[in-house]
This record gives sequence, C-alpha cells and structure tokens, in this order.
Amino acid sequence: MLSKRYCLILNKLREQQTCLTGHCSFKIDCTKGNDSKPEKESSNVPLNSEETKRRVALTNQVTKEDLQWRKPWKDEFRGYFTVFRNFYSEKSNTELIKFLSSPIDLSPSSIKKWWMKKQKEKQIVMQGYIPERVEVLGCELAAAHFIVFRGGAVKFFQDDKWIKADEDGNYSLPRTYAEGKFLQGIDCSEVDLHYEGLVNFRNLRQVEWLSFNNCKYIDDWCLDTISNIFSETLIYLDLRNCSNITHRGIGALHKIKTLKILYLDSMYKGQELEMTCILLQELLPDLDIRMIDS
Repeated sequence: MLSKRYCLILNKLREQQTCLTGHCSFKIDCTKGNDSKPEKESSNVPLNSEETKRRVALTNQVTKEDLQWRKPWKDEFRGYFTVFRNFYSEKSNTELIKFLSSPIDLSPSSIKKWWMKKQKEKQIVMQGYIPERVEVLGCELAAAHFIVFRGGAVKFFQDDKWIKADEDGNYSLPRTYAEGKFLQGIDCSEVDLHYEGLVNFRNLRQVEWLSFNNCKYIDDWCLDTISNIFSETLIYLDLRNCSNITHRGIGALHKIKTLKILYLDSMYKGQELEMTCILLQELLPDLDIRMIDS
C-alpha cells in the first residue's frame, strides 16, 4: 500500500498539472497496492471561458513581473556604494577614470593647476543666473550688483558718476527695486567674467557703453552673445587685452547696428583680422575701429 503522505503529494502534483494544462494524465488511489498502475484520464478536458480568462490574466501578470527582474546597478547596490558615490558623478565618469588611471603628481605646479581649475569651476557656478535676485532688484539693479560685487563699475542714465566698490568691498547701490534705474555703461575691466555670467545681461536693453578690457575669459562665444543682447543699443565697445578673441569673434559684431567705436590692440594683428575689420566697416559705415599698441 502506498503511504497516505505519498498519495497526498502525488495528488497535489495532479492538481497543479490540471491548473496549468487543463488535464492530468494520472490519478493515485491511496487504497491500491504499490504495484497498481495510475489510471489514465482524458487528455482533453474542456475549459469554460471564465477559467480560460483567469489563466490568461495570471500568465500576463507573471510575465509583467518577470520584466521587472533587473535593476540598474546604481539602484540595486545603492547602500553598498554609498561611500563611493560621494566621489562619483554620472556626468563626469570619464574624468574619474582618467584621474584614477593617471599617476599621482604632487609637484607645486600640478597642485597650483588643480587649485586654479577648482577656483574657475567655483566662479562659473557663482556667476549663474539667480531668479530671486532679479525678483527683488529688477533686471537693471541685479546686473549692477553682479558687476560691482566682482570689481567692475556701472553707470546709470541721468547719473554722472560711476559706481564702484571701495577697498573694503562696500558700494552704494539700492538693495530693493528702484523705478527709473537703467544702466547706461558697464565696465568689466579686469573682471574674471565667464561666458556663463553673461546670462545676467540678457534683459538689459539700453546699455550704450561696454568694456571688457583685460578680461581673460572673454572669447568669441562671448562676443556672439553680446552682439545679440545689445544689437540695438551698444555704441562703445572695448576689447583690449582679451587674448581669447579671434577674427571670428570680431566678425560677429556686425549684428550690433549702432556700434560707433571699437577698441582693439596689437595682439589681434593678422591678415584675417585686417580683412574682417574691412568687411565690418563696410557693413557698419559709422564704425571707428581704433587699434591701440599694447
């Protein structure tokens, strides 16, 4: 005789097969002997529509769960890589690999280069657009604070003096919005102004005077942006001692229809620059290009 437990296990398997296929090929009778053969049943048991729908729904549910088995490694092992993620950035993973594969250089020149790079990255972040500042001050005063705080100077219409910070960094500018304040001149001489900082000028529509004298980060891309922002108002532009400017950036100035005076220096000498200046003066007949020896 088959044991009762063994019979229950076999009957359980029969029920599972019936659930999955709709029929079962065997049935165990616990009352028969060990040498009795399992009884054959019909291999094609008809299923009603409700049962078929239930099994199809069950199959779809299992398939959907199976599609979710894989998780990205950064989510699956987030706890394990907690310390490593402090030094990992998805945007700069190539730089991290390059850094880890490079030999360690602790020479003074290498440390200085690393420090200057970090300072530049900090400046770029600090020169970003701050909506809260514009909401409190307005576009004109917000740009004025942005320039004067970094060592530049500004001049407003109907005001004869230039506003600049003193040796202690103090300066007199309104701390809230003041009606009727419009910038006429901006002096960025020797200011570490980056391309990302020009976004603070985008809503200035009456600036006539602009100087980038000795701004080492001003390049051709900056001139193209400036040409679009001040295309209808700018009269005076000083680009002396800007080593990153080429004839391509000078050519972009043709979009400033009101430009009358353009200061350049001898570092721009070259056939390409001469041809660019000639074409620029043909497009802007009132433009006076003044080349100053540096």
